[in-house]
Amino acid sequence: MTTLDQEPKAPPSIMNIAVKWGLISTGVTILVFIVRVVLSQNPMENNWVGGLLGLAIGVTLLVLAQNEYKKTGDGFMGYGTGFKIGFLVSIVSIISYALFIFIYTSFVDANLMDAVYQAQREKMEAGGNMTDDQIETGIKFAKMLFWPIFLIGGLFINAILILIITIFTQKPNPNPAL
Repeated sequence: MTTLDQEPKAPPSIMNIAVKWGLISTGVTILVFIVRVVLSQNPMENNWVGGLLGLAIGVTLLVLAQNEYKKTGDGFMGYGTGFKIGFLVSIVSIISYALFIFIYTSFVDANLMDAVYQAQREKMEAGGNMTDDQIETGIKFAKMLFWPIFLIGGLFINAILILIITIFTQKPNPNPAL
């Protein structure tokens, strides 16, 4: 905080904070991915434990990024600034994690995505209300839409979470003119 006889602190770089915490998020997510591979689990398979763990990691890292902004600046962070930090962290994290997944599924384990699509096929067949042609069409669309949904869907879900979380982490400056 500043007093009247001190110069106000320059605001910290939002982009530097976003890149730092986005890459930390990616690193943690890759670590979880590798642990699941080592435990012979499909790291691309969704389950409630993985979803809950991912949510906890994401919320924690977002709060840490926003707290860094407040601590390295004047102690305040408006709602818009908090959202911007969170969204930029998400962009960095999702793009860098997508790059990791692309490299992993292209060069390390090319069969991983086939296992994902086979699991989807089995779920469709178990439902018993789809023809073979409908199942083939569904798998074709799943393959075609995987990356757009991964990127856009991830950003959309994160944006909603950021909007909610920033309500609680914001700390508006009571004297913005000073």
